[in-house]
Amino acid sequence: MKRTAMLITTTVVAALVAIVVDAVPSDAAGASSAWCTSQHNVAIVGTSADTGYGTTGYPSNAQTYQPTTYGWTLRFANSLHAQWGTTMENYAHNGALASDYLPGGRWTATTSATTDITAKQPELVIIDLGGNEFYSQVPPNTFATNLTNVVNSVKAARPGATILLSTYAQLAWAPNPDAATENYTWSQYATQIYNTAVTDGVAMIDMRQYIPAAASTNLPNPSPWNSDNIHLNDAGNLAEYGGFWGWASAIASIC
Repeated sequence: MKRTAMLITTTVVAALVAIVVDAVPSDAAGASSAWCTSQHNVAIVGTSADTGYGTTGYPSNAQTYQPTTYGWTLRFANSLHAQWGTTMENYAHNGALASDYLPGGRWTATTSATTDITAKQPELVIIDLGGNEFYSQVPPNTFATNLTNVVNSVKAARPGATILLSTYAQLAWAPNPDAATENYTWSQYATQIYNTAVTDGVAMIDMRQYIPAAASTNLPNPSPWNSDNIHLNDAGNLAEYGGFWGWASAIASIC
């Protein structure tokens, strides 16, 4: 298992040379980028993909970030701290929609995220949303509007911050209490994330390039997916870590 996970992570890092040029608008990688001038704090606005959920040791009753051994966010935080002494704020909440980070959202931890970003002034803000909209079949256009509002809220809270949008690996959809039929595909939500990155001039990383779709007939062994085919397991999180750490360290090194 360790060897397979290492191979996945190595592939991720090797791919970054090609990905950085296409995925990062010029203002995100330029000398004026906050991430180029300082690396004192990073914020994560996300979902269960970013809390450690699905990895070994995640408590069954938890809803927010937990520092599990193989969760990508802990490993990312540890690498950031070792390299630059960076601190990290993780506002991710299991089940979160983009609208939960806007006024009227369901949890104080998410609706207060931009207020805390104003106080902490992170140089890099990672926004990893959309999976729960796909799961519950929120119309992609509605998701796009809410995602844009989240991006604008972050920009207002921390002017000049480097913002990195993330597209999650292609999870599998199944009928659930929130949606009985699949009217929209994951690619439609991914397109909205890409369009938002282009329109708002922010960076983007696409995990579909690093991790095969949950429904793939050619998954590696062990699979990077949990049995629910929605959440990434330890191996999948290691691949995510490679993607995010490779991106952050590469951008900082070429500013």
